[in-house]
Amino acid sequence: MSAESAAPLSATILSVDDQPANLRVLVECLEAEGYHVVVAQSGEECIERALFVRPDLILMDVHMPGGIDGFEACRRLRQLPETRDVPVVFMTLLDELSQKLEGFAAGGVDYVTKPLESAEVLARIRTHVALYALRRELAGQNARLQQEVQARERAQAALLRTNVELEQLAVERAIRARAEGESAGLRRLLDERDQMLAERDEMLHLLSHEVRQPLNNASAALESASAAIAAMGDAPTNGIGRPLVRARHVLDHVIGTLNNALAAATMLTSGHTEAAVDCDLDTLLGLVVHDVAADERHRIDVERTDAPRTVHVLPVLMRLALCNLLTNALAYSPRDTTVLLRVADCEEPLGLLFEVRDAGSGIPAELLPRVFDKGSRGSNVGAVAGAGLGLHIVRRVVELHRGSLEILPNIPRGSIVRMVIPQGIEV
Repeated sequence: MSAESAAPLSATILSVDDQPANLRVLVECLEAEGYHVVVAQSGEECIERALFVRPDLILMDVHMPGGIDGFEACRRLRQLPETRDVPVVFMTLLDELSQKLEGFAAGGVDYVTKPLESAEVLARIRTHVALYALRRELAGQNARLQQEVQARERAQAALLRTNVELEQLAVERAIRARAEGESAGLRRLLDERDQMLAERDEMLHLLSHEVRQPLNNASAALESASAAIAAMGDAPTNGIGRPLVRARHVLDHVIGTLNNALAAATMLTSGHTEAAVDCDLDTLLGLVVHDVAADERHRIDVERTDAPRTVHVLPVLMRLALCNLLTNALAYSPRDTTVLLRVADCEEPLGLLFEVRDAGSGIPAELLPRVFDKGSRGSNVGAVAGAGLGLHIVRRVVELHRGSLEILPNIPRGSIVRMVIPQGIEV
């Protein structure tokens, strides 16, 4: 499509001339061609009308006395955003190059000379109106294109965010799947552990009831046999009595080791213990002494100092702990010495004090920091058999009672194990 054929016939032309006769001729010519014509008779009036009607072209006379001329009016129009792109065609009587250059410098797009030739004027108007329309259409297309570009950029940014979110979601799903797989593995391990614990508990129950009880019965039978033989006149350390005593010692050692192992494996390591109850202290001490080998009981002295008759303890564990302390003290002290079990009331803290005093060689200094650790045994054990569980069991029992435990030297010889068991608290 050519520029001339593209000119809209409904375009608005602003004609500026200080001569009414010239304006009349132009208006008649332009309106005959279908243009809408607005007139102004000065540069100032041209600017006002241009801002109001927004013409498609301004036909501007150069010389307009009494105000600003056409060049100045064009320069001012170019400074306004509403009119800066409107084409201005100058009308002048002169055909000098300097005038044309000044007009182009002021912002004009073309020139026509007076007297005007209507065909020339109409041709130039159609051309510049069409170019202005094309420029506006191009500007509109550029604006729409810019909007589309911006919309596409926003869409791309949204797509990028969506892709990032999808990648994060995929990572999260992978992590969740891995965690679920690990959880399933952990559940299987826990199930296997529970099965192993159940089997262990079954084995411990078997040891506790099917093994320990026959051993206790055998120990009681040996003790009765020893007493019967002694009544017949054979001393326990002579003849038939001597192997019986040795057999009883071995059996008592096995029973003690079994009791400690069962306590460590069930009530202590797994946290399952008996309930604390009020029990008679004399009965408890009697059972503890009876747990010691019969031929060693005479070496035990029990001393009570203002101790209460009833105490609140875990009776089975407390019996085992005291028996361990007495057995250790008897094993590591000379056979011609006694072991003192002292029981007294304690005020700070309010509780019960147990002390086991022996006259042995004492505990080596290098063993003291770990004497209550599982499996710890000193260099002075000699032929004394053991698995290093006794004092470890004692410490755990004291911890379950929220008590305190310490070892002190027994002047001039031996050791004192002091155990304080609080009273009046729930254990």
